[in-house]
Amino acid sequence: MTVNQSNQEEFLSNIATRLGRERRTGVKPPIWNNKPYLHLYEGKTNEELIEQFIDNLQLLNTNVDRITRQELDITLSRVLKDFEVKSAISWDDPFLHELGLTSLLSKNSVENSIWDNSLNEEDRKQLSAKVDLGITCADLGLAETGTVVLMNGGGRGRMVSLLPPFYLCIMPESRIVPRLTQAMELIHSKVPNGLPSCINFITGPSRTADIEMDLALGVHGPGKVHVILLRE
Repeated sequence: MTVNQSNQEEFLSNIATRLGRERRTGVKPPIWNNKPYLHLYEGKTNEELIEQFIDNLQLLNTNVDRITRQELDITLSRVLKDFEVKSAISWDDPFLHELGLTSLLSKNSVENSIWDNSLNEEDRKQLSAKVDLGITCADLGLAETGTVVLMNGGGRGRMVSLLPPFYLCIMPESRIVPRLTQAMELIHSKVPNGLPSCINFITGPSRTADIEMDLALGVHGPGKVHVILLRE
């Protein structure tokens, strides 16, 4: 049993004690005869799902580039110039390392910090809040809504996609699935090995219309979002 699992067991046992009953174990989730909306987009090709994903992102004021890995250098340079980026923070993730992200950012005179769990929480927060751009990859993309799904934990800090004013997501196009139904199937498949500390569903820039129904971008998170899809 891991430390996290041990803490979870202690937490749940404490709740049972406070409720004045024995801890319930062996509860199995129901087996549903029908899965909601699994049939939607049935028969769509991967190419059609990718096009749907891009169309929905563009409706959300999000720019998208669909490129090969060889084109990443020039595309990233353009994005950094458009956002006028001087500093960035990125996930400590094998996929981004494999792309040579730090080297590409240095080439464009961008000072990059990699998420460091050894720093205390306040230092990580301050660092993420002061840079221009946060960069992550994504575990999934949802074609139906243009949503990117991020599983946080370890070197994949939540603040990277939340605090900087600009957010860039780089992901392989093979990670695009039809909708939330398929995303939840993947998430459930990870349950036996432990879920991440947080799962973020990001659908375009931060937006709110709380005040007199006037739409404002960037109030509670990045005001501009860019997605780079890598062909495979």
